[in-house]
Amino acid sequence: MPLVSDVVVIGGGVIGCGIARALAARGAAVTLIDPRSVGDGASRASAGMLAPFSEGRHDAALQALGARSLSRYEALVHALAEEGLGVPYARAGSIDVAFDAVGATVLDEVAAALTRDRIAYERLDRSTLHALEPAVTTAAVAGLKISAHCAVDVPALVSALWRSATSRGARLIKTRALRISQTGSGVRVETGEGAFEASRVVLAAGCWAGQVDIDGVAPLPVQPVRGQLLALRTESPILGHTLWSPGCYVVPWHDGTILVGATVEHVGFDERATAAGVSQLLQAATLLLPPVADASFVEVRVGLRPGTLDGLPIVGKSQQVDGLIYATGHYRNGALLMPLTAEAVAELVGGTPLDPIWTPCDPQRFGAY
Repeated sequence: MPLVSDVVVIGGGVIGCGIARALAARGAAVTLIDPRSVGDGASRASAGMLAPFSEGRHDAALQALGARSLSRYEALVHALAEEGLGVPYARAGSIDVAFDAVGATVLDEVAAALTRDRIAYERLDRSTLHALEPAVTTAAVAGLKISAHCAVDVPALVSALWRSATSRGARLIKTRALRISQTGSGVRVETGEGAFEASRVVLAAGCWAGQVDIDGVAPLPVQPVRGQLLALRTESPILGHTLWSPGCYVVPWHDGTILVGATVEHVGFDERATAAGVSQLLQAATLLLPPVADASFVEVRVGLRPGTLDGLPIVGKSQQVDGLIYATGHYRNGALLMPLTAEAVAELVGGTPLDPIWTPCDPQRFGAY
């Protein structure tokens, strides 16, 4: 006999754990399925930038989703802290750095777009930039500060979300989901450890979502994009803001840890760290922040981010398998979009239609899903 649950969530990353917590908080019996421990995939290699006006500036739909999700973070972090699950969360803002006149012109264009969208920012000249961040290379000529941006410790966040979910009865089954099919009373998930049946199944397996066989449906169009991330440490903090440059981004933490990311590599399901990737990031980081050359090398983290053809996530109900909900394809924005995605999926499970802000993320834009 298959094991029965109200909701089966496939995928134990930041999206899956956020969804599991949201559902468990609404009283659902949740089973999470993942062959690894929670947070051991792409989430482990996330720098945790919550920066919708940088990550989404090329796409109005993505920026709107990111901005709304960011507005949920303060309450989420507070709620977790009240459960005794504190998560490191920084609200110092971010700075885009330009190295030459061409880069400064790009910042002017970004500033014009932010003005149009009524997003607060501060344009920094050379002296103001170096007064704010003395460690930045003297070659930098300008900056653009966006105070609304934040950062979160993603591994700590995933752990807190899952502990919160388990306190409400959620359980983890370490196995790989192989097949999803319709039954007379719900949805069946076949795994390496047997079958599970539920009234709702949420496919939140990141880049592995396309590897799960869905009865009568083409493989979900989600592809792995490898990202390598460096963790460095200085004897004392040298940086107060997240920095963006043409070659890398840098996220600082109060303990002197600096996260440097990230490569963008289309290499399939290859999760290796490479000398080329590490070298690329170290070179870009020391160009931006010369004191990093003397930092301690802590580790390199590797994650396979779930990319889609249009760069937008896939969130919504399946039209082919009643009871199946998709929540994948978040690419570089899993941490940022988690609160809004978890809320949307929990509402879908409860019978509330998606907010129109999710329309560009409809699974059916890629075919009959």
